[in-house]
Parts: sequence; structure tokens; C-alpha cells
Amino acid sequence: MGWLGRLTDTVSVGAAYSSKTKMDEFDKYRGLFAERGGFDIPENYNFGIAFKATPAITIAADYQRINYSKVKSVGNPSNQTPCPGAACLGASSVSIGFGWDDVNVIKLGVEYAHSSRMLLRAGYNRTENPIQSRDITFNILAPGVVQNHVTAGFTYALEGGAEITMAYMHAFKKSVSGPATNPYFPVGGTETIEMSQNSLGIAWGKKF
Repeated sequence: MGWLGRLTDTVSVGAAYSSKTKMDEFDKYRGLFAERGGFDIPENYNFGIAFKATPAITIAADYQRINYSKVKSVGNPSNQTPCPGAACLGASSVSIGFGWDDVNVIKLGVEYAHSSRMLLRAGYNRTENPIQSRDITFNILAPGVVQNHVTAGFTYALEGGAEITMAYMHAFKKSVSGPATNPYFPVGGTETIEMSQNSLGIAWGKKF
């Protein structure tokens, strides 16, 4: 659920909330994910403000909170070594998970109306790293450690109500290291996970 309102001719604010969303269990991963393949969508909430600095320039800022820890398969720690036999992987709500912490996300963006047809956009996103050093081994499956993202894009209006939009995102390289773990017996050594990302999207749309 959400709300969007205009405080003045130049300032708009918004808020949105989504509870944890129950998903069917992944049958093929019931021996890996806690709660026999459970993988719900975490609770999150958002607040934002947009300011029209000039008739052509809009500046926006958003805050988002994502509560990963309330989803067992995502939030349960993975460093239970040794863990309780068959309950270690998948069998129950206390089985190991990815150990992700809740995170806060800050987003900043600007849109510039270059002309009646061309909108230019740029943005920056900073998020907390949800993965602790204790959970490196299990997160080889999902090394979501990137924290800083920049974006750029545009929308160009074509004839007949059509438009084309392109967006680019770069997530800067980030790595986290920690002790190697095994859910069934102690091991030694150190492991490192690392990620960077690039994304390019192009879309065509038509207004009726």
C-alpha cells in the first residue's frame, strides 16, 4: 500500500509499505533453503520526496528499509558449525540461511527535460551490505555485497505517441572476506566473495 501527495506546486512526497509476501516453497531446493524450500519476499517500506527546482529540473530522494532478517532462509545465520544433523539444511525454521542483515537504502535522482521530447535522468544509490564475514561460504550462491550504484538514462518521445527509454546501471566492485565454514564439520582458511555489475535496458512504449 502507498500514498503520494503534492504539498506545493514544486514539492511532492510519497510513502509505501509492503508486508512480507508469502511464496510457495521451492520444491527443488527444500534440501537447501530453510523451512523446506521457503523463500518469501521480505517486508520493506519507503519514503520519498521530489522537488521541482525549475520547470525543467526535478530532484528526488528516497529512503528504503528492507527487512531481510524476517525471512528465515535469508536471515538465519550460516555459521552454525557443527549444526544439528538433518535440520542443518532446509529441514526446519532453524536451518541455516544466508545470514543477511536488514539494510537501509538511500537513493538520489535528477530528471532534466532537455526538450519537449527528450527527458534525461541520472541517479545514485547507496545501500548497506547485508552480508557479514561469518556468512561468506554460503553466500557464494548469492554474493550481493555491492553497495554503490550509479545510473543514467533517457526517454525520447517518437511520433504517434510512442517513446523509447534507455537506462544504464553500474554497481561498483565490492568484496567481503571471512572464515570458511561447513555446516557439518569445522574447516579452516579464509574465503572472499566479490561482485560488480553492469546493466543496460532499452524499452519501447506507446501511449493510447
